[in-house]
Amino acid sequence: TIVKLLLQLLFPMSCAMLQASTPSRQARPATHNYARFISTRARARGFVRTSATASVGNSTPQQQVPASDPLNDLLACPVCFQPVQRGVGKNKAWTCTPCALSYPDKGTFAEMVLESNASVDGGAEQGRGTYAEQRILGTTTFERPQVSFAYERGWRQSFSWAGFPGADREYAMASEFLETTPSGPFLDLSCGSGLFTRRFASSGKWSPVVAADFSEAMLSETAERMRAESTSGVKLVRADARRLPFRSACFAAIHAGAAIHCWPQPELCVAEVARTLKPGGMFVGSTFLTPLSRLGQFLGDDSAVAPIEQLAGDQLWGGRGEYKFWTERELRDVCARAGLKDFRCTRDQQYIMFCAVKGDPTV
Repeated sequence: TIVKLLLQLLFPMSCAMLQASTPSRQARPATHNYARFISTRARARGFVRTSATASVGNSTPQQQVPASDPLNDLLACPVCFQPVQRGVGKNKAWTCTPCALSYPDKGTFAEMVLESNASVDGGAEQGRGTYAEQRILGTTTFERPQVSFAYERGWRQSFSWAGFPGADREYAMASEFLETTPSGPFLDLSCGSGLFTRRFASSGKWSPVVAADFSEAMLSETAERMRAESTSGVKLVRADARRLPFRSACFAAIHAGAAIHCWPQPELCVAEVARTLKPGGMFVGSTFLTPLSRLGQFLGDDSAVAPIEQLAGDQLWGGRGEYKFWTERELRDVCARAGLKDFRCTRDQQYIMFCAVKGDPTV
């Protein structure tokens, strides 16, 4: 204070000019701009900005909305097949308004099977209740964490006994079948550990890539392997192949590698594949053929072993609903019944990769 008084006495003009040119702390306007900070935090949390104004002087709070989720255009209620809407904020569940049902989002994947919907009889436990669908060995085996862990650590490689050529060659064969199929949303059905999901996602042709499986353990393994390999552009969904939680005609292509022999009610599952394919979309699958298919391939004519297949097949390989070994003729039939045409296949021993196309009514 004494220094200020001396300065005013000695240099009155200079102090007056200094005070005039320097605003007081109270009068100084708030110039802190938090736009960059808010934008960075918003992007990190999966939000997009809806207003360019982000200063302290603006009394209107900035509105934030969830970034677009590709599943918004694909997911449907597995009861009525109507679109579902995802909640905002803390409520991330997928809700079907017509059915008044909600399906939880587990963070890693969307839970879109019937047993996971709203609580039963108002109870706290969701979905399961007292009724449990009887599951076949082909389904329950892959629900075990031990199997999901072992799948790419020797389990899948052991398929070579039947003629499976290995993941890289199988992916190349599938890509050859899909070469003329227009790009778009892609479903890897019964994705397992994501063995092919990661390859299709890395190809750059398909967007988005959806990996679906009934096994929570397999979906968790897929997520872990995608993180390890920095795979992006993939959405995970828990789904029942008999009642796919997707809208009709939404996928450009669907792949099911080494899967159809595990499906319960495979004819119904293939019909669901056809429902969710766009017109002109392609279904590519691979599976095990019956042991007698080796003889049919050697003779160059499956019809030569057909009577034996019909006599012994149901009892020996597939009539009891666990793992079904197929004939080429059966695969052609189930595809044709679902409206899938132009069946083609490649065979080796008991391995078959096949494809069929959903008819386009405009052609």
